[in-house]
Amino acid sequence: MLNQRILEEMSKVMENQFITNMNKNIFCNTNQLSFDKDTLSSLSKLRKYIHLLSKEQIDFMAYNYQHQFLDQFYKVNQYLYFNKNSKQYIRSLYLTLLNELKDLTQPVDEIEDRHYQRISTFIKNSNPSVYQMNHNNKKIAQQFVCAQYSGEFLCNLLKLSQNEIKGPVLDIGCGLHGNLVTYLQKLNIEAYGIDRETSANECSSIDWFAFDYGSNQWNTIISNLSFTSHFLYHHLQNEEIANQYASTYMKILESLTQNGQWIYAPSIDFFEELLPKERYQIERTPIHKDFSKTVITKL
Repeated sequence: MLNQRILEEMSKVMENQFITNMNKNIFCNTNQLSFDKDTLSSLSKLRKYIHLLSKEQIDFMAYNYQHQFLDQFYKVNQYLYFNKNSKQYIRSLYLTLLNELKDLTQPVDEIEDRHYQRISTFIKNSNPSVYQMNHNNKKIAQQFVCAQYSGEFLCNLLKLSQNEIKGPVLDIGCGLHGNLVTYLQKLNIEAYGIDRETSANECSSIDWFAFDYGSNQWNTIISNLSFTSHFLYHHLQNEEIANQYASTYMKILESLTQNGQWIYAPSIDFFEELLPKERYQIERTPIHKDFSKTVITKL
């Protein structure tokens, strides 16, 4: 009973701390990240009980903190990319934090400083473009927020009619609630979705680099302000990740059936021009003052 209460209280403390630090610029020239008064007070009381927790309970807390870390950072900047090794390292950051808190000889303020320094170094190394954008005097981090749109709005934005959409459909970057997938299913169109985090029916939480798209599987693939937005961003920022997007882009094309279509926005002319014209038909249509949509048909 005591252990369960410790778990619940530690989870609540860290959840509130994540909320407190949200949007703050970790690379500001004047340090913005620190434990607030409530966190310091709670940790001072709770840390003496951490040694009572089992290894499994400590691991559970670290996994929970890892999940909250990713959730908060993605909410601020959707273009952050953490691969499998990075996610494991995030978990190790919180295992280290918990182990240091368990050692009552270490002052909390020193533990706090080391913890945020480790996070800062990790983000700088794993997402250097974020460091370059935010290494300044601004207290609030530059934000690239991911919006959630209704299925009907997305169809109108991409100028899709029910007759044009042939199932099975895959929505890449379907969002937490899978709005487009749900909308299409209500129209009796077979539809599925993927995103790094989603709770919708017929949608999978998976990295779009890791997903098995198959071969000759999808009649329609849709991705709005998701896959190609990220491809374009990393094309300008990180060659290694951009190469992963290029490779996955080709896998997505191969997963289309004959005459199947991939409909996406924004267009990425720099890569589309490289596609063999005898295999793919490319159509671009302006849908916004800042970008166009592309329809690629596999011939």
